[in-house]
Amino acid sequence: MLKVKKITLSGFRGILKPQDLILTEKGDSNPHSLVLYGLNSSGKTSFVDGIEWFLSEENKVEWLTREDAEEKAYPHLAADSKKVESFVELQFNDTDKKLDSLRKTYSHKKITQPTLSSESDFENVYKVFVIKPYLRYLEVIDFVYNHTGLKKYQRLANWMGFESEQAFQEKLALKILPELKRRKEELSNTVETLGSHLSRLTGSSDISEIEILRVSNGILALHKIAEKKNVSELMDYIPEFAKLRAISSVGITVDKLTQAETNISLFAINKTLLESLADAKKKVDDFSKELKKIEQINVIGLYDQALEVLNKQTESATVCPVCGTSWKKDELVKHIQDELGLLTKVKEDKEALELTVSRLKSAVRTEITATERLVSKYDDVQKIIPVLTYEKVKSYKDALSIMESGWLTKPLGSNTEITLTQELRDQSEEEQQQILKTITAEKTKIQPSEKDIKIAEDIEKLTQIRTKLIEVKDAEAEREFTEKEIEKFIAVSNKLVTLIQENIKSRFNEISERIGKYFSILRNDKDIKNIEIVLNEEKGRAAGRSAEIQLHYYDVTVKPAYKVLSESLLNSLGLAVYFTCIKQFNQDCKFIVLDDIMNSLDIDKRDTLLDLIEQEFGDYQVILFTHDYYWFQKILRRFPKWIRKKIKSWGYETGALIDVAATTQGEIEECLADATKIEDAGWKLGRYVESTLNEFCENLWAKVRYRYTKNDPPAMEELFDALCGRLKDKLNEHPVVKQIQEAKKYEPILRNFVSHARTNSGSTVSPQEIKRAAKEWFKLESQLWCNDCSQFVEYHKTKSSIECHCGKLKLEKVK
Repeated sequence: MLKVKKITLSGFRGILKPQDLILTEKGDSNPHSLVLYGLNSSGKTSFVDGIEWFLSEENKVEWLTREDAEEKAYPHLAADSKKVESFVELQFNDTDKKLDSLRKTYSHKKITQPTLSSESDFENVYKVFVIKPYLRYLEVIDFVYNHTGLKKYQRLANWMGFESEQAFQEKLALKILPELKRRKEELSNTVETLGSHLSRLTGSSDISEIEILRVSNGILALHKIAEKKNVSELMDYIPEFAKLRAISSVGITVDKLTQAETNISLFAINKTLLESLADAKKKVDDFSKELKKIEQINVIGLYDQALEVLNKQTESATVCPVCGTSWKKDELVKHIQDELGLLTKVKEDKEALELTVSRLKSAVRTEITATERLVSKYDDVQKIIPVLTYEKVKSYKDALSIMESGWLTKPLGSNTEITLTQELRDQSEEEQQQILKTITAEKTKIQPSEKDIKIAEDIEKLTQIRTKLIEVKDAEAEREFTEKEIEKFIAVSNKLVTLIQENIKSRFNEISERIGKYFSILRNDKDIKNIEIVLNEEKGRAAGRSAEIQLHYYDVTVKPAYKVLSESLLNSLGLAVYFTCIKQFNQDCKFIVLDDIMNSLDIDKRDTLLDLIEQEFGDYQVILFTHDYYWFQKILRRFPKWIRKKIKSWGYETGALIDVAATTQGEIEECLADATKIEDAGWKLGRYVESTLNEFCENLWAKVRYRYTKNDPPAMEELFDALCGRLKDKLNEHPVVKQIQEAKKYEPILRNFVSHARTNSGSTVSPQEIKRAAKEWFKLESQLWCNDCSQFVEYHKTKSSIECHCGKLKLEKVK
């Protein structure tokens, strides 16, 4: 079992000089849970970043990667110049006694390759946990409603330890299978191209062996040669027929011209290429316009802005950091989904566009290769006819080459100019026809006999037919073989993928029940049950590689969950999934780091998260960071054995100034012990009494004016009266009712005097008055507080009783 005894940061993020977070108490070497309170930008996130970097096998801090800050942002800005070593060190408490103190040191020379104090020990640390034992609030909202089913699946792979299976599925679906499909298409295109050559040679669209045999026998008959019975016999005879070529210099020249003529006539310009280029150019240009907008999106900035708005609990318009749009709080989630949906769509469009351009580039390369062969034949003819020129086809090839090495290689980073024109294409075709006429004229000019010309032409035609037929058969054989092998591969991969999916579904099933249990602890006020993580197996781009959360909401099956759940419920659902994975998969890693995982949507659910930690994670060490002072005080009350710390301030060179944190009662008593801080004590007590009165009224269902509106909040006197009236109605003249009345006597001092400056008044507040007010208040608290479960009493409607969570403290009605 692995827990943490000490965390040390030096020269890392906002911490310059070495700073410790000690997780043991004096006289007790066993690790304890810790809660650290600090305002935003006070340095607490530096510790979380340090822990994440230390525990990351890839040496990454994920949120900094998304901010494009990456490794250069890890060390303190002054660390290098002041020669302060940048490192994170954790001292472990390992029941197996394999691990003790380990250090990961940042290298300014190799920023992605830190120095490890022991590579083997770090390997052992990485093996201890499946799901990373740290969670930030952003990861919760990231998982629940900012991601598609595919993204959820990827996050679950990370949380549940099937990243390698997920990576295999992704590689298979996105790389291997598309590449195999592309290869099949390429072979089919080759067969089709060679077939078209045969068709032009025979003058027939039918290129079956019967038709080829018929055409070839027709040529042989012109030279009084007996017909061949089958293609095999024909193929064997054609080389013999070629020996009839004229051996005179004139005959040789004619033969060369005829060979060139036949090959030149086989070249056919790709008529659809120009149209395909224009279509692709339009898509690239349109996408580039959208891309300019997308490049401005800072996803983390979007999250931060959303979090800020949620925490403020305001209905006022807020400017989106992405697009400048104003929106209200209740529109926030939809706005985030729309923006991230745009990102997802653009990513998919980009992949589709790259595939289109890749195929087009392949077609251009094929055309360039064919054009190069054509130029080679022109070169051969030019040796016989020196006056021959062919500048148009060279320009055609150059235009293709410019695009191939330009925007077809980097479609989103180059000028998408189409250097090929229809005019140039037409001119190249005209040039080809003119050269063929020139060759015919030259052959006539040489004045060989008609018989020599005819036999030379027929020999070349049959030779080409033989060559192309062999090429077609070879290409067809390769295509057939490849298709069969691909089918075998797909069959094997499908079985493997099925095994992977069955394994993953079994993991989903294993944790679904626990997710439901944890969610019911977090949100026992909702009729939500049968929560399941469901693998999406329908047809589609991400079939078998995406997942959604399905649940029963008032007996109606809903998938995905965000269709009916509010932001707060989704947040609770995300926490339930995370904590379930921790419990299920981190059997030997017994510490959890939680960074600001509560927000304003969950202010009334702070206790239920503490319930979950208390009920299900009592054997875990919780290291919790928060900027929520109210929740911090709740944690101090609920878990008195936890180490409690607070960040008093932060300095660029000093880092975070950390001190022991006291409960509010302890702070008040400390102020009361100092005669110069009496009014501070009264001010703290007044605020504390008011907030706790609100909590009492909430827990006991007291009727309070304006409690859920934006109007002025109820005064302290109203809260006292509401609480007193509620308990008197339920308990009659119970002693706790009398104690409320005693505590209320000091309300004028706490609210009407201490809260306002009285510098021009002769009246002062005596220490005795504040002390008596504090004494009576904390006496009331003690009557409503259970020391066994560390919770205040609540009203339970089903029992019609007022009792604590464990039931050991119960207020009975006085008769």
